[in-house]
Amino acid sequence: MNRSPIDAVQGLKTSGVSLQQLRLFVILAQHRSFTQAGNALGVTQSAASRGIRELEDLLELRLFDRTTRQVALTDTGRALLPRIALLVDELEAALRFGRQVATAESGAVSIASSSSLVASVLPALLSSCRASYPNIALTLHDAPARKVLELVRAGDADMGVLTGPLEDSNPHDLSDLSTEILFSDSLCAIVPARHALASHATVRWRDLDGASLFLLDDDAGSFDVIARALDEHGASNVRLQRLTQAASVEHMVAAGLGLGIQPMHAGAASAQALVQPVPLWPPVTRPVVLVKRRGRTLQAQAARIWTHVISSYDEQHKPLQIAHA
Repeated sequence: MNRSPIDAVQGLKTSGVSLQQLRLFVILAQHRSFTQAGNALGVTQSAASRGIRELEDLLELRLFDRTTRQVALTDTGRALLPRIALLVDELEAALRFGRQVATAESGAVSIASSSSLVASVLPALLSSCRASYPNIALTLHDAPARKVLELVRAGDADMGVLTGPLEDSNPHDLSDLSTEILFSDSLCAIVPARHALASHATVRWRDLDGASLFLLDDDAGSFDVIARALDEHGASNVRLQRLTQAASVEHMVAAGLGLGIQPMHAGAASAQALVQPVPLWPPVTRPVVLVKRRGRTLQAQAARIWTHVISSYDEQHKPLQIAHA
């Protein structure tokens, strides 16, 4: 053991020395008793003795003289003590700061979502997040489904909310994304409030045969899903018109120009008193999903919002109810 104290301190980063060993050195220098030092760190006397011996071996320096009655710092130990004590204080302060950052409930989180969900699901969801985490600022990106995925992939949004299956929105490889199903949403018929079908619990697909239908045509593939369901369930004799906004479907129906089909979440959010959403039978469902980058740890604030969003939906994946003011 012939290294100098200065060389020992400079070599700590590469020597394999642990913070626990450095703490033990400082505490033993204060108490001069392996038993008392072990008690202070919650370890046994033998573990404390072994820890100091391992530290001396790693530093290639003798730090303490031991006798049957006492433990005393060597000259080298006395020279190292103020430097190592300062290093321990700095390391512990850094760790405390890291824990504070990890547990912070303030900051900013960015969420991207497709337009139909922004108009229906997101208001209640964001209200719930704000109520639980008032110090986290939420930024919302209203974008087409493809753009939502681009924002998440680029890191410009911490997470996205959109309608699946995602393959309809982006046929490319999705292995870089991690998803959670929030709820399964059914398609519904949008009918005038005074229409005979408005009082029905459900509308059969074949009841729409011969009708003029306004369908939601977004980049999540809604039109293709609806057209396929009409054909499969005996309503192929229909006139289909594509519209890109749920509100447009409702306005056309309210004007008496035909009937509409769109996701139940969009129909349920309608402010049109002149139209009525009615579930279609047999049900055709699509998942509403939460998406983030796979293999990348969310920042603490974003992780809290991610967990809160998932927990806001019950085991049957039913939509979150509108938050009370």
